[in-house]
Amino acid sequence: MEYREHKPIARLAPLLECLWTLEGHTRNLAGETQPVLPDGRTELVVHFGDPFERIEDGTAQLQPAVIFAGQLTRRLVLRPTGRISVLGVRFRPYGAATFVREPQGRLVGLTLDASDVSSPLARAAAHVRESARSLDAAVASMQEQLVGALPAVAIDPRVASAVAAIDRFDGLVGIDELSVSVETTRRHLERLFQRQVGVSPKRLARITRFQRALTVLQGAGTPPGVLAAHASGYADQAHFIRDFRELAGCSPGAHLLVAAELTGFFSGTSTRLSR
Repeated sequence: MEYREHKPIARLAPLLECLWTLEGHTRNLAGETQPVLPDGRTELVVHFGDPFERIEDGTAQLQPAVIFAGQLTRRLVLRPTGRISVLGVRFRPYGAATFVREPQGRLVGLTLDASDVSSPLARAAAHVRESARSLDAAVASMQEQLVGALPAVAIDPRVASAVAAIDRFDGLVGIDELSVSVETTRRHLERLFQRQVGVSPKRLARITRFQRALTVLQGAGTPPGVLAAHASGYADQAHFIRDFRELAGCSPGAHLLVAAELTGFFSGTSTRLSR
């Protein structure tokens, strides 16, 4: 299995965090389920191989070949079904709103056929699937298609500034103070986030802090839970474990075991696999 990330071109950098590719075969994963954890980002996922199954309440549902994946607020469980050849477009928290008319808050937790969400994204993905002869070629082609599909919609500077502050401080921000800093009210900022990000500023801050905790836990010389909690800005270890269980679906210790198993399958690392 090989996972790679690619920087977006300058024209797309304000909207995209990265493009990524994943290539391999299920024989390396023995049909096991793979967790996808909340990271505060939405994605466009294009399968050139066999789509994944989404596992929910013990039921498997085959995913479309081209997916728009909304914000996650809890763990998503996927299972590969065959040959894996995937291109992903990871948007900045507000980036997909420029291509999707539906308020992002209505797409939370969903993995939908892209054609049901955004005609520009669906057309771009269809062109790339039909014309690209390799994943590297697909990365370049997708960027060309997205530039051509860019609508004349400006990013709300209040949302962009608030997201930047949340990222800069690893989620350790007060929402009232954040609202003042971007010159709006808390209620109005929450409305803007529901439309353009999908989750509230408080929820995005919580997910960002959780992602910081993942980084601390998976770093070299992993510290004990209480130190990881402190390093990630949690009030105490109990708060850390409670948040972790809700967002990851397991304890920090159990997550580390899963992460250790996945390390043998991937040449790159990611807390988020293919949707």
